[in-house]
Amino acid sequence: MKIRSLDCNTSPERLTSGHRSRQSRRMFVRIGGAALATIALLAGSAGWWLPALGSLLALPGRTARADAIVVLGGGFPLRDQHAIDLYREGWAREIWRTGEMPGGSAVVQKARRLAIQQGVPAAAFVPLITDSTWTDGREIARMARERKVERVIIVTDWSHSRRALCVIKHHLAGSGIEALYDGPRNPPYTSSDWWHHPEGRRIVAGELLKMFYYLLRFGVTPWEC
Repeated sequence: MKIRSLDCNTSPERLTSGHRSRQSRRMFVRIGGAALATIALLAGSAGWWLPALGSLLALPGRTARADAIVVLGGGFPLRDQHAIDLYREGWAREIWRTGEMPGGSAVVQKARRLAIQQGVPAAAFVPLITDSTWTDGREIARMARERKVERVIIVTDWSHSRRALCVIKHHLAGSGIEALYDGPRNPPYTSSDWWHHPEGRRIVAGELLKMFYYLLRFGVTPWEC
């Protein structure tokens, strides 16, 4: 009886290649299984972590008598209208508006016209030249120190509120000036349902990335505010 020997045409290289191929398939199956399990876990717990992400970004609104209401750039007209409402309710005597440009900003001009149309004196509308949340904070702090104010109310969207307040408080550190946050009263989506809206998903994803960038670039941590 003959014992079948190894085929002389089967090289060690081919055997090694086949072994590697089987290893790769097994690894792919394991990675795929882990990915599916992760997706299933995230889907099953979405009712918890999606609102938690919204809560991470959102600060509770709070108002008190202040020296100025500060509208952060963007968000026209919701942010601006809320600031005008606060002004007309008597919460502060001025509206500062960030986002002005050296050559003028169309959005800031629209905000100014809206404010004047609703009874805000032209002299009480103060534009600040800024181009980011970081320069917002820097210019707000500079103006607040220059005018010797004690408190400002920051108006921005809820999704921007934590990063904005952390940055502003970072610039105000040691000044004794208080910064409060209050947002538009009827936003198109909230921290509890943002994932149901395409714009909400885009804004929250972008804001999380910006928060991480501000942590690395400027050392601004989410728990500062």
